[in-house]
Amino acid sequence: MRICSTKQNSKGYYFDNTLSPDYILCSKTTENRIVPEIIKAWRQFYTDTPLNSESYCHIINNRHFERVKKLINQNKVVHGGETDSENNYIAPTIMTDVTENDDIMREEIFGPILPFITANNEAEAIKFMNNRDKPLALYVFSSTKSLAQRIINSTSAGSTCVNDVIFQIAAPSLPFGGVGASGLGSYHGKYSFDTFSHQRTVVYAPNWTEPILSKRNPPYNPTITGLMEKLTKVHRNWFPMPRFNCFGMMFTVLALAVGI
Repeated sequence: MRICSTKQNSKGYYFDNTLSPDYILCSKTTENRIVPEIIKAWRQFYTDTPLNSESYCHIINNRHFERVKKLINQNKVVHGGETDSENNYIAPTIMTDVTENDDIMREEIFGPILPFITANNEAEAIKFMNNRDKPLALYVFSSTKSLAQRIINSTSAGSTCVNDVIFQIAAPSLPFGGVGASGLGSYHGKYSFDTFSHQRTVVYAPNWTEPILSKRNPPYNPTITGLMEKLTKVHRNWFPMPRFNCFGMMFTVLALAVGI
């Protein structure tokens, strides 16, 4: 039910959202077990005639209706597939044996179609996901916490929710955003401020160091250049940037003074 409700997620003529699952990746055994449950849930939500259900969403306009309709491969439909252009209606639809070459896998769906893709094992599933653009959301359903964690560690996504969908956006204290093709930056609370703010670096170089620091200027000699190379490595490895002002500069001055 948690997956089913997000494919038709609000009453009226607004359909789907960017966090709705675009496809289900699982083994054939799992597919055979959950497809009947999804159909059962849809019938519970919208009765046997979703067209007449006040709780079932229609496509927002005819242009999008035609776009979504073209994504349906009737040869792979195991449930639904009915359409009505006068009402911009597409029935809740399940497609199986879908591959990455099918039209429905080439763009975001934004419609009531749920494709099933077969992955025989965990490694196949991870490989399939990593060969595609990084999604805005990844949903993992498993009673095994270690399996869920392995998938999280082996993939990249804007956000991840385990054993539910869209729930991750409900927490205003957590960042929400994409990665790669699914977007850049995050918002919610302070994360919104950070995304639209620029962290400006400011360094003050005191004038009293000029007699010493001027030794970095040409003409060069092996002693000075060798010392500067060593100091650069020391600063990068020893001192975090916030501490450079108080420790890094002092170390530079002392080292140059000794080396001159």
